Formats: sequence, C-alpha cells, structure tokens
Amino acid sequence: MNQDAKEKLKETLYREMMAYDAGDPARIQHFVKVHSFAQAIGKAEKLEEEVQFILECAALVHDIGIKPAEAKYGKSDGKFQEQEGPAEAEKMMRVLGFEEAVIERVSYLVGHHHTYTNIDGMDYQILVEADFLVNYFENGSSADTIQKSVEKIFKTKTGKEMAETMFFPKPADLSLSETWAQDALQDLEDFIEEQGIYIRQ
Repeated sequence: MNQDAKEKLKETLYREMMAYDAGDPARIQHFVKVHSFAQAIGKAEKLEEEVQFILECAALVHDIGIKPAEAKYGKSDGKFQEQEGPAEAEKMMRVLGFEEAVIERVSYLVGHHHTYTNIDGMDYQILVEADFLVNYFENGSSADTIQKSVEKIFKTKTGKEMAETMFFPKPADLSLSETWAQDALQDLEDFIEEQGIYIRQ
C-alpha cells in the first residue's frame, strides 16, 4: 500500500472514530489530541513510515474499548479498556480494509496502552507518552505526579521535551549582555540603512 492510500485510510479511520464517539466531545477531543502528540513525537523521532502509520492508527482507536467496557461492566478502567478494545478496533479496521499485519499490531497496542512494563517498540512507547501528555492535563495531575511518571516511563527525547515545555517550563533568560547598548545601537543603524533612511547629523 502506497503512502497516499495509507493517508486516505487513516483519514477514514479518523472520521469513523468521530462517528463512533458521536455526542461525546470530550472523548473525541481526547483521541484527537493523543493522535496529534503521537504524530508529532513519531515524526520528530524519525520513525519508519510503516511504524508511524501504525502508531497514528493506534492513537486514533486507543480508547475504543471504553464504550463496550461501560456497557459490560458499568465502568471503563484501563484494564477493561485493554480487555474490550482490541476486538472493537479489529472489527472497525477490517471493515475499512486495513492490512492484517497493521490490524494485528494496532490491536496489540490498544490491548496494552495502559500497561507500562515490557514496552516493546517505538510505536508502543510513543502511544503511551502521548496518552500521558493528554491525561496529565485532562486529569489535573499534580506536578509531583507528572514529574515522577515522566522520569519513570518516558523514553523519547521529544516526549520529555514536550512534558517539560507544558508543565515545567524554564524561566526565560532576561539577563543583558555587557554589550547590549552597543548591540541595540548597531541594530538600529542596520535597520535605518536597510530602510534607506538617512539622519542628518
């Protein structure tokens, strides 16, 4: 399957998931944000094309187990999501025409996205990080909780940087250099010259 076909299939999956969660804007916005972070981290970490595709598809359907878990058990804890999600994801992706190898890996990721031990593969690692980045904000997690879990679970440079930028930004360096006045005067003179403005002395 070429890249254009994959992009169209991914867009179709995106719309299908919106329809699946119709009437629940919080759930829709959650998977949209997780997908956005996963996409950005994967690209920054230079994943192979197929791994990036699998990651993004998994991000779109990662919480598909919530609805059947609520229907069966009246709750949707992480373990119930992992238990009920794979079959739902497989059913949707098979109808849309995804290749079996992709369905199999996405199903595995959906069935493990709340399991943080024995993470095998960058698609798995990044999906977990993207979900955490969104959940920290949506759940109102404390700074201590965020810091500890980032240190323990996050592995990608990009994911760590995103967490730091959002939750632990470094103060801007407002100190002035010793030559700040001269630099500012030179900048002004350069600007005047560029604009063709001449000041008669």
